[in-house]
Amino acid sequence: MNWKIISWIVLVVILLGLMFYTFFPNIGYVVEDSFNSDNGDICAAPDGVSQEDWKEHMGHHPNIYGSCLS
Repeated sequence: MNWKIISWIVLVVILLGLMFYTFFPNIGYVVEDSFNSDNGDICAAPDGVSQEDWKEHMGHHPNIYGSCLS
């Protein structure tokens, strides 16, 4: 195989990943929230997070947690 082509492909994939996380820095929270909502109660704070911190987090996402904030 041509290692030069493979290294360019790897470099482009890494750069695209860095650009993605630059434009969407909170994507990790979105993924985490989607996994934590499997228990059915998205208003309850996940393990290791205080209720105050969770309320602050929910305040940043009123379109998702609007029913929890009222």
